[in-house]
Amino acid sequence: MVRRLGLVSLTGLLFLTGCFPMFQQEPDEVVVEESQQEEQIVDIVPRVSTPENYYQSVLYDGSYLHGQSRGFGNAVVYNRLDLDNLEMGLTQIAKEQFDPENYFFREGQFINRNEINSWLMRYDQVENQQGLNPELGEGETLREQEENQPRYLSHILEHNYLVRSEQGNYELGGIVIGLSMNSVYNFRVEDEQGRYYFYETPISQEKMEEEGQRIADLIVQRLRDPNREEGVFDRVPITVALFREQPRQSTIPGNYFMQATAQPGEGLERWQRMNERYYLFPSSAANEDVSNDAASFGQIKDDIQSFFDTYVGVVGRGYYVDNQLQELTIEVPLRFQGKAEIVALTQYAADVINQRINNQNVKVNLYVTSVGGQQESMVVRNPGEEPFIHVFE
Repeated sequence: MVRRLGLVSLTGLLFLTGCFPMFQQEPDEVVVEESQQEEQIVDIVPRVSTPENYYQSVLYDGSYLHGQSRGFGNAVVYNRLDLDNLEMGLTQIAKEQFDPENYFFREGQFINRNEINSWLMRYDQVENQQGLNPELGEGETLREQEENQPRYLSHILEHNYLVRSEQGNYELGGIVIGLSMNSVYNFRVEDEQGRYYFYETPISQEKMEEEGQRIADLIVQRLRDPNREEGVFDRVPITVALFREQPRQSTIPGNYFMQATAQPGEGLERWQRMNERYYLFPSSAANEDVSNDAASFGQIKDDIQSFFDTYVGVVGRGYYVDNQLQELTIEVPLRFQGKAEIVALTQYAADVINQRINNQNVKVNLYVTSVGGQQESMVVRNPGEEPFIHVFE
């Protein structure tokens, strides 16, 4: 049951949240006359206590309001792991500026799809002056021009954070923007016969940071334009974070590496570096950089392997902040097994996790899957708690 917290007029909502003027009308959409839109009910999803302390989302007439970029990321971000971490990581960054106790989440409504598309394209003096990616570089061939000046920006993700006013209305309290940056630029070149050739060029961390900050400054300037939404964006803080995508073949997600906040009426300043990283277990990088955790994972892997009389592949992914393990996710893919065996394995795995991961501040997730990726069971140990298990019927 959704808790109803406020009732506002449509006119007030347009001014306070600025979302509906940006909607793009679909061809088959039924247009409702303004006289029929007398009032709109704004609800808040009830708070549920979780270790992650998620934001409560805003509902309009009982429905979740999807962002203007909905589905756009799937077309521009190749790696699904990157896309998931881009979105969820941005909410974690938002908590540093917008306390979940006082702010409410809504997907971005102000940078519409047409803008996102034009902003992601290359700058062109004649055809696209809004492009945030640079013009083609120098070179005799298109391949050389692409390689000499790659596209640095891959995707733009916008989140809105609303705050309740004294009158009970929900007003825009701040914006958080995630800029997904290419670490490897993939492109194709067509020859005279219509055949495509695919190439890639790596982008240095230094260049990624330089271009990311340049683009972030431009986006804040555009949002702060006094002609945009009656200048509402000049009165709220805007946080921008830079996300490094992993190469397409990577089995671990990318991570945020820099962030800055523009306070009301100001530009971005004091960029802060973020020390986040993912490691794949087992891997040579993990063995070299986080050898103790790699050894612990190896013990977990051996323990689970000993449960079976045939080989079972066990893989893990560790999330680190400031070189400290925060979360370990383990996947145990099985060929079809009986439910009784899955129950026994899950119980056994929960005990193994407690024995091998002594640091109680580390969150551990273990997923048992069968052929085709169907989830059979899971073990979750939240920080400071005992593991709990669930077997899917």
